Amino acid sequence: MSLEIIPSALLTAGSAGLAGFLIGFAIKKVMKLIAIIGGVFIGALFYMQSQSTISVEWSKLQSISESALSSVSNSLTSTAIVSSITTNLGLPLTGGFSAGIILGLAKG
Repeated sequence: MSLEIIPSALLTAGSAGLAGFLIGFAIKKVMKLIAIIGGVFIGALFYMQSQSTISVEWSKLQSISESALSSVSNSLTSTAIVSSITTNLGLPLTGGFSAGIILGLAKG
């Protein structure tokens, strides 16, 4: 192994780590916002139903949310995409990016 490639690998891993951190931080903030909006929406439904303003079919709402969450989880667990990214971009880039995303999600 040549010592000439070490600085470029560190630069690649560092810049990918920074980009991953920013993306992970943004993902966590967006997910918090979505959770707050969803909670306020469900709370408003409970309140309006208790005031007899609306009638909510909770079983239908549950089945719709379960199907939506299962389709999202199925699309996020595809390993073919991850293996092709690792193969095409290289270990320093994907390693730095994934470490950055984990840190961004932890700090966000």
